[in-house]
Parts: sequence; structure tokens; C-alpha cells
Amino acid sequence: MLKLILRQANWGIFGAIFGFSIGFFVKIYLIDIVGLDAWGKYVTVHTFSSISETFLSIGIPYVIIKFIPNFVENNKDKASKIASIFIRYAFIVGSIYLGVIYFFSSSINHFVYSDISDLNWLLFIMCINVPISMLFGVVISLYRSVLKIKEIVLYGTLVNVTVRAILTFIIFQFTDDIAHFILLEVFTQILVLSILLYLFNKNEFSVFVKSDTKVVTLDTKMVNYGRRMFYNSVVLFISTHVLSFIISIKLPSTDVGAYNILLTLTGLTTFLLINLNKIFAPAISKLYHEKKFIEMNDLYKKITFLLNLFAVPLAVIIAIFSDEILALYTVEMLIYKKYLFYMLVGGMLSLAAGSSGTFMVMAGLENQNLKLQLIRGILLFFLSLWFIPIIGLLSVVVLYVVFMLFINGAQLIYIGKYLQISPFSKELFFLFGLTIIAMYFAINQELVFQIFHFISVPILVYICYFGLLFKPFKKIVKEIL
Repeated sequence: MLKLILRQANWGIFGAIFGFSIGFFVKIYLIDIVGLDAWGKYVTVHTFSSISETFLSIGIPYVIIKFIPNFVENNKDKASKIASIFIRYAFIVGSIYLGVIYFFSSSINHFVYSDISDLNWLLFIMCINVPISMLFGVVISLYRSVLKIKEIVLYGTLVNVTVRAILTFIIFQFTDDIAHFILLEVFTQILVLSILLYLFNKNEFSVFVKSDTKVVTLDTKMVNYGRRMFYNSVVLFISTHVLSFIISIKLPSTDVGAYNILLTLTGLTTFLLINLNKIFAPAISKLYHEKKFIEMNDLYKKITFLLNLFAVPLAVIIAIFSDEILALYTVEMLIYKKYLFYMLVGGMLSLAAGSSGTFMVMAGLENQNLKLQLIRGILLFFLSLWFIPIIGLLSVVVLYVVFMLFINGAQLIYIGKYLQISPFSKELFFLFGLTIIAMYFAINQELVFQIFHFISVPILVYICYFGLLFKPFKKIVKEIL
């Protein structure tokens, strides 16, 4: 089973790694030019547009992935009509939304963001992305429904990211206005969306056909599923993004930008988990439906150990070079170093739970997981409104870590109760014992690094981890081969 999972880490993982890596360095380059305050304004309007897109999409991407594959095999004409309806919906509703934003952006800035300077224009041009992103979501879901992952990666990631990175480097040789980056994102999204739409319409089936909305609205099964997935996506989005929204209205733009950078650095350690979850999901579902709980338990332990063996040393490396990494963005970031340590430690503890969320969703515990996310979202909303005005960014970091661990802990309790499986093993405990020592040194060291240290130290850290844990690693590799 483990071998099957690793074989499927193909185009999707490659595209995710490529996009994340290039985006990481583009962000460093951009923030160094525009400054932390301007980046904070960008994050603020981006959060607003993401919230808008989540609500306006009404679960359509999930409906496409669920129903279109069957229609493609048995009734391609209906698949074309449904796709056409959803594309038309995204275009019309997105355009109306954009018109509303054009006339009310100043009011939104006044009542929601307390008149942040230059935010009206940024808010409007960022929201141009909303109808484009809605269409993008429909098209990407159509490609996924016909198992065309390669095209998504080639155009949706490689072309998109590469063009945006090159144009960012060229344009910001002559300007430091963050609005140009937003317009650049709009341009690349339209370019890639046009390519994907053209190729899908040419190679798969037509998405520009006459259709009646009754094809969708009279299908109660489709409507009910879409409604349920819409509620789920809204709850999950609120649970994971409520802090970003609250700080955008309660804290200065500089703190908003700083928190976004801290999330990016912390996200380096959880990046592998997020993307491998997409691969684990079918295998977990298969084992659950076959009632192979012993294999599921074995899979959970092995995957969690391997994941932590690769990810935890990276967190240690980030802690060792924290001054140098933060200064790459801007020297202003150095005052936020202690917050980075808190989030790194929290992220590593979270990694000990492995793919707990995926196990719940794929093993029949999706309702319990949704309840946990709803509780998390509600508590985060009210606690952040209470503490952020008093304590500031420190309260944001503490709430982020506490509720991340709360979700993981609660998920492990449910998994242990209903499935009788656990991610913990003696190898994992040894790894974290080693990490306590390594993190203590990394946080408290005051070394002066030379250029060669940025290569030699990471290599040394990974050699130490893999050297001390070579036997269990070798055993799992043998089983894979």
C-alpha cells in the first residue's frame, strides 16, 4: 500500500513543489522592494477577495468533481450543459460582484477597515480576481474530473508561476507600487485561464453550448450535495482564515504583512503533509471500506514517521538561520523572531498527528471533523476579537498555535476512539526527543554564519537525523521496495 501511495506522487506533487518554491522567493524579492506595510495591505485585500470567492462559488467545484466523471462516461451532452451553466454562473455572478465592489469599495474600507490609506483602489483591482478565480475553479475541477492532472500542472502551475515570476522581476525594477503586482496576477490568471479553457473545449468536450439552468436546479441529488459541500467549505474556510481576517481589521498593515510571512515560513514544515494528503486520501478510504484497520494503523504510523523525518529537520534549520531568513524579507521582521519560534514549535507538535484530518474525512468521521472545525472557527472569532486589541500580534500567534493543537488533539481522540489507530511509534518518540535538544540549541545559538554554512549546516542536520534513525528508515524503505 505504501508503495502504491508513493508511486502516485507524480505531477501533482511536482507542480505543488515548483509553485511553492518559486512563490517563496518571489515573495522575498517583492517584499524587499514594496515594504512590509504595502505587503500587509496586499494580504488584507487578498483575504477579502478569498472570502468573497468562497461564498460566491457555492460549492460548484465539488459538484463538478463528484458528478461530471459519471456524465462524461454515460451522458457527455449533459456534462457539456452542466459545465456551460457553471461557467456562465461564474462569469455573471462574478461580474455583478465586481460592479458592486467598484461602487462600494470606499464604504467597505471605511466600515470594515477604518479607512486604511490607498486601500480603495487595491481592494477593487484585487476583486477583479474573484470572477477570474471562480472561472478558474470551474475549469480546474473539469480537468480533475477527467483526470487531466498533467495539464493543470503544466499550465495552471508551471506557466502561471513562471510568467508571473519573470514579469514581477522585470516590472519591479521600475516601480515599488504593490498595485502593479495585483494587476500582474490578474493578467497571468486570464492568460492561463484562456489556455486551459481553449484546450479543454478542443480536446475533451464543449463547454460553450446552449443550456437551461433547470439541468442543474431540477437535479435534487446534485443540488443537495452542492449545498452540503458549500456549508463544509465555508466552515473550513472560516476556521482556517478567521485569524487573518480579524487581524486585517484590528492590527496595522505592518503586523498583517509580518504574520503572513510567519505563516509562509511555518508552512514550509507542513507543506509536504498538505500535498501528500491528496495522495493518502484514496488509500485510506480503500482500507477503511475494506475494514483493514491493522493495515490502516500500520500505514498511519509509517507515513507519520517518514513525514516527520523529512519535515522536522527543516523546522530546526529555519530556527538556526532565523535571523538571516527574516532579514531576507526586511530587517523589520527581526522583531518578530520570537513569534516564529512559537509557530515553528507548534507546527512540529502538529506534525506528530500526521494526516489526522485526512483520516477522519476518508474514514467516515467527516461530520465529527466538521463540528471540530465549526467550534474552532467560532471560538477563534470571538477570542481574537477580544484579545487582539489588547495584546496585539502575540495573541494571534498564541491562538494560532493553541487551536492548531486543539484540532489535532481532538482528531486523534476521535480516531483512537472510532478506528483504534494511532500515529505514534517508538521511532517517532525518539525523533521528537532528538528534536527537543536540537531546537533548544537552534533557538539559543548566537553564531555568526559564513556563506558555506548555509549549505553545510542543513546537510549536517539531515545527516544527524537520518544517521540516528537509519534503521527504522531503512526498514520502511525495504518494505516499499
